[in-house]
Amino acid sequence: MLKNKNILIVSVLTLIIVLIIEPVHAASCNGLLTQGAYDMIQDAINIIRLIVPILLLVLGSVDFGSVVLSDDKDGLKKATGKFVKRCIAAVAIFFIPLIVRTVLNMPGIKDNINLVDDPLCGIE
Repeated sequence: MLKNKNILIVSVLTLIIVLIIEPVHAASCNGLLTQGAYDMIQDAINIIRLIVPILLLVLGSVDFGSVVLSDDKDGLKKATGKFVKRCIAAVAIFFIPLIVRTVLNMPGIKDNINLVDDPLCGIE
């Protein structure tokens, strides 16, 4: 509970700081990332999007397989709970760019940082 409260406090303070700061000059993606850096970031995101479902299936199969072999009723509840949490985390990973883009395009934040281009510089 304390960990969630700390995360909430840090998130609120970060949002307040972002909303209070003076607007900066218009930011553009030109010159921010080299083509090599852009390609490396996009490749890393694509690899993560490929590995996450594979890990989800493998780890879920191992958890459920061990429960079936041990014939443990409580283990089935635990394995199901772990699998559901992993599914939620896997879905969240796919939506991180969308969440970041949405937050950076919110009226108070977008006005303060004056983004001219896409806040993620075209990274999908």
